Amino acid sequence: MPENTTETPATRSAWRSRDRWLAGGLLACTALAFWPVARWATTQTFAHEQLKQSFFILAFAGVWIALAHRKALRLHLHLDRTGLVCLLTSYACVAGAVLLQAPLLILAGLVAAVAGAVEVGFGARALRRTVPLLAAFSLFLLFVLLFPVLDWPLRQMAGVESVRLLQSFGLVSQLQIVARPDVQLWLVNEHGTFVVATECNGFGLISSSLLLGTIGLLHRRARWWSFPGLLTLAVAFAFTMNLLRIATIVLLAPRFPGHYNVLHETAGLIALYAGLGAVWLLTGWEPKRRTPNGTPPPAEAQRPA
Repeated sequence: MPENTTETPATRSAWRSRDRWLAGGLLACTALAFWPVARWATTQTFAHEQLKQSFFILAFAGVWIALAHRKALRLHLHLDRTGLVCLLTSYACVAGAVLLQAPLLILAGLVAAVAGAVEVGFGARALRRTVPLLAAFSLFLLFVLLFPVLDWPLRQMAGVESVRLLQSFGLVSQLQIVARPDVQLWLVNEHGTFVVATECNGFGLISSSLLLGTIGLLHRRARWWSFPGLLTLAVAFAFTMNLLRIATIVLLAPRFPGHYNVLHETAGLIALYAGLGAVWLLTGWEPKRRTPNGTPPPAEAQRPA
């Protein structure tokens, strides 16, 4: 006689429970494996103001997407094929980084591990919704690596272009490189001597604009060919806003002799929020769609699943 293979509710419940324990254990092991690199990235982020700006942009975008798609976020701990592939890929990246002496592979593995955790913890629909965040997270890790390398070149570019901008306003200025004991870049004119410090390199606004632009374009599912042009415009606009911030501080410094710090912070906040607002309008905003009779379409028809 053939064996009875009919599953009972108790059997299915036992399999689901076993699957949840397996998924939870695999996620715990993955978290332990990537804890050192996650800790390093966190330490580097909170050691630099510019990276903290980018981190908060990423965090706020995550909260916004989570609230917008909260119906798709249901914890279920299910180990499916996609989640397993992502997690195995993350471990393969770690092995490749050790064997090939390629640290970048560890960061790629971290991104794969996060994708696998989302798939295992919340399902395929949640993973599709978080693709913009995963792309932005990859960019953010790249920024953490590039910050020490790009600090001085960006400071030089900001100093040189600021001198040109100030001279266009009739204020003769020049740059000086001074070592006391660390190498510093000074912007000197009749208003005084201004240090073009790390905070003036524009990296924070540039990286934040790139993150926000990437998230906005991916979230509204823009055409692929629009990415290079719009993101280049976002970077150019961020760099320009940083130059305007420096020029504003230098030009207005004599008018606020006892409140330089207030002037510095105020100009910085205005440049930051004006720049990010413009980038969002450029890359993330889309007008409401209308039907032929002029009425908005149903909410579920505005964006495909």
